Amino acid sequence: MNFFMNGKIFEKCMRYWWNERMHMKTWLKDLERALSKKFYDSEVDDIVSYYEEMINERLSSGESLDQILASYDIQKIVVDMTPEVLMKRENNSYRKISKSTKQLLILLIGSPILFPLAVLYISIMIVVFSMILTGFVVLGSSLIGFIGFLTQLSTSSLSLGSMIGMIGFALVVFTLMAIFSLVLLKWMTVLQKKLLHWFSKLAYRKGEEKWKYFQDY
Repeated sequence: MNFFMNGKIFEKCMRYWWNERMHMKTWLKDLERALSKKFYDSEVDDIVSYYEEMINERLSSGESLDQILASYDIQKIVVDMTPEVLMKRENNSYRKISKSTKQLLILLIGSPILFPLAVLYISIMIVVFSMILTGFVVLGSSLIGFIGFLTQLSTSSLSLGSMIGMIGFALVVFTLMAIFSLVLLKWMTVLQKKLLHWFSKLAYRKGEEKWKYFQDY
């Protein structure tokens, strides 16, 4: 009889444990889906692993799963994790830089606390994009000018030696302008990446200050 009762209790405990595991797994899947809309796979895996570990630690401390999950809001997690993710992200391609810039702008504009940072960031980015545009304009103008010069030179009556000398001079000028443009574009890209890191870090710190304020309050 005792064996039968113990078996029932064990079965009930196992069923409860299994239901908890499935509930947690479902919640983690929901979190993963929400994060996947904003972040890259490796970033999503890190965040999901972090929260899985946090939940397990709180379960070990005696909290119920329902209580733990009720204390988390998935959409808030996505927003709160954005500055940290952007701060750590390696923006090693123009596509990643563009995505990170867009995400940072949405984050800064969407928060009253971070809005002053948004104004400053947008102001600086306008200058950066102006410089990038300048680089492309200079590069394009130099190329068009060089081609136009060669076309005009081909119809001139100059001697071969003079033409070679002028072509060499034009080539040097074009090369210098091209180098200037490429260096400018390179440095603006580096600056854009630095700005992403700095402003993400500022947003992250602002978020921490807000959290500490509410804890103290």
